[in-house]
Amino acid sequence: MKKSTVLTLLLSSQLLGGCVEPALVVGQPGTSLSSEAVRIYYIDRPSCTFETIAHIKVTGGYFTLNSMLRNMRQDAAEVGASGLYVLHTQQLHNREYLGTAKAIRCLSA
Repeated sequence: MKKSTVLTLLLSSQLLGGCVEPALVVGQPGTSLSSEAVRIYYIDRPSCTFETIAHIKVTGGYFTLNSMLRNMRQDAAEVGASGLYVLHTQQLHNREYLGTAKAIRCLSA
């Protein structure tokens, strides 16, 4: 296989996989949850009093907002967060998405 073909395949797999940086854990992580158990707060601020467990940053590589949010939600679930508080999303000129969010744990309703 040519070097250019291998390089193209590697770059393509990176783009399809997305570019989520490891979650920056700033609080006490909990037991890992299923991603379906993590509530997404995208437009509205969480109504609960919450603590931040981790910061999640996506720097591109997702071609739909839903796929980016799904991956961020999975990262939040891995640190035991009950919620994903999305702070920022942006669609780049090449139709990739980037964004930032907090993995949170609600303390009171």
